[in-house]
Amino acid sequence: MSEQAERFNFIREKSGLSKKEFAESLGLSISMGSQISSGRSKFPRELLPRLVSAYGVNLHWFLTGDGRSGLAGESDFVEIELLEQEASAGQGMEIEDYIEKRFLPVLTDFLKPHKPAKLKAIYVSGDSMAGENINDGDIAIFNTGQTEGNGVYVVSVGNSLLVKRVDFNLGLGEITLISANPAYEPRRYSGTDLEDIRIVGRVVACYHRM
Repeated sequence: MSEQAERFNFIREKSGLSKKEFAESLGLSISMGSQISSGRSKFPRELLPRLVSAYGVNLHWFLTGDGRSGLAGESDFVEIELLEQEASAGQGMEIEDYIEKRFLPVLTDFLKPHKPAKLKAIYVSGDSMAGENINDGDIAIFNTGQTEGNGVYVVSVGNSLLVKRVDFNLGLGEITLISANPAYEPRRYSGTDLEDIRIVGRVVACYHRM
């Protein structure tokens, strides 16, 4: 589903109308409303003013996903998915077969410029990333749309989830996972070993416990 479709569905849910009623309120046929809702069609540009007049929608947000929706009663908070699973900042913890989920309310301004739909959060266990100000018991927020370029990432290695600094050496076809604590040696992966690695998302923020 496209991001515009998600925003279209968000507006409908906030309106409290049925799919048929919502489509009709915007001058859309039921079938066209369904196509936009599923991401098969874009919202007609000639009808964009109706989104503004009927629901007060911020068109920049609707077209790009940036900024606030403009909808009445919009909260200053957005909920992002919090995986009930720890990612180790240490030797690695096995991934559960079924990871439970709940949602973490986060101030919208705290997440800028990242789009909430791309963000997830996970608990951190261990002390290997303390030098990056990511401590045991923290909650790391990561962007699943960012998986390239050197940086700190949530990484899946075999059956383990890790939080590590990732160094991509494309020339050598090698990935190095680096801890911020010198007690932990860097891990280098190349060749067929890379098949066990998946870059889940770049860490973009962190909640610390006092």
